[in-house]
Amino acid sequence: MRGWVILSCTLIIGIVLGLGIAMKGPGLFSGSLPKAINGPGERIEGEVVRKQRDGNRLLVKITTLQGPALVTFAQKAADLEVPLDPGDTLILVSTGHATFIDDPVLERVQRRDTLKPPLASAPPGSAQSSPR
Repeated sequence: MRGWVILSCTLIIGIVLGLGIAMKGPGLFSGSLPKAINGPGERIEGEVVRKQRDGNRLLVKITTLQGPALVTFAQKAADLEVPLDPGDTLILVSTGHATFIDDPVLERVQRRDTLKPPLASAPPGSAQSSPR
């Protein structure tokens, strides 16, 4: 009889621990696990409002559909300072949208001048009708 009590208590403790780790584990361990194990992350698209060099970090303020965010690049700050200008659109891969994003993966930068062609450079008659 004593063996069955020990076995059932062990089973109940195992179930409780398993459910607890399944529900709370990813949030607790996501910061210490490598990004390859955590998964690809979420794509965040935003427009660069301002950039500033702060020592060995690059601070970039962006506006997204979810609201403003401050992105901090510390690992490749010197490489990213040149291609990022105010008005550019960028796509980041991060664990999720937050107000402060540290060292996300920069997937794409689209220059401001290549986003939309101005109406003045459109061929005549294509975008506007000619007056009679």
